[in-house]
Amino acid sequence: EVMALTRNPSCVHEKVGTYDNYHAGPHASMILTDDIDLRLFPSRWHHAFAVEKETDAGTRRSLQVFDAAGDAVHKIFLRDGSDVAAFDRAKAGLTLEDQSPTLDVVPREPDEVPKSDLSKLDILQKEWARLTDTHQFLRLTSKLKMNRLGA
Repeated sequence: EVMALTRNPSCVHEKVGTYDNYHAGPHASMILTDDIDLRLFPSRWHHAFAVEKETDAGTRRSLQVFDAAGDAVHKIFLRDGSDVAAFDRAKAGLTLEDQSPTLDVVPREPDEVPKSDLSKLDILQKEWARLTDTHQFLRLTSKLKMNRLGA
């Protein structure tokens, strides 16, 4: 059991559960359990670190993933009942030879500009009401030639 953390400037999303039921895909991969429903976009994952920090409560361990600009993408924090041996195996198996203290980053991609079509507002609202899964939303926006911010 671990705590999964994803954040953006507006919110922090934390879920406690296990990473299991992994499905790989060419564009997106996913972890799908009762507790953690996570879509991963590996093309955005450029840097990862195994972090071990001593605290008054003991060693705090995490895996932290960053994009090409150096922004945090996802973090996984071990909890009291977590499998530390699995963490150590992952760390040993994924550690790169280059452990230099610098990181090459690239400029952040510009924010997406909203793309809307007010003439399709009624269709958007009707189809929105029929959605049964959040992952149907991007198909809906694509069909209406909008993007998520415009919708």
